[in-house]
Amino acid sequence: MRLTAFSDIALRVLLLTGGAPEDERLTTRAIAEGVGAPYHHVTKTVGRLSGLGLLASSRGRTGGVSITAAGLDAGVGTLLRELEAGSAMVACEAPDGHCPLDHECRLRRALADAREAFYRALDDVRVRDLVSERQVGPVLLSIGMRPPGEPDSRLTAPAAPIP
Repeated sequence: MRLTAFSDIALRVLLLTGGAPEDERLTTRAIAEGVGAPYHHVTKTVGRLSGLGLLASSRGRTGGVSITAAGLDAGVGTLLRELEAGSAMVACEAPDGHCPLDHECRLRRALADAREAFYRALDDVRVRDLVSERQVGPVLLSIGMRPPGEPDSRLTAPAAPIP
């Protein structure tokens, strides 16, 4: 089974935002750079994940994107069922698909069962289980963000001496 590019980007977005420090919001442009995907694809993905309640996003100078508690707790199988809904595994599953062997076809049922077994195997895997600071840290640094666990230099800068 192969995931759609949309699902692939969605999982990468969740992993990156899940690994960012809790108080950090990432811009969609930074996310696109970090996950190695085109900006307009990431924008569409962030919109969909926000609509599902998995990401919080806000506009403006202090805006950005962050993962929600629901996003961290999302089961990967459930998420993929939602994101992959409607994508055909074989051409005859597509709305305009046709196959001369269509009458009493058993292949579609077998493939649907296999797809569901794949999703079931991922149902107990939560996004939070997949987030790795060692994986996300270098990516965050490459896009100009601080990695998790590293103090914000704005908060720990030495105080100016009192004259």
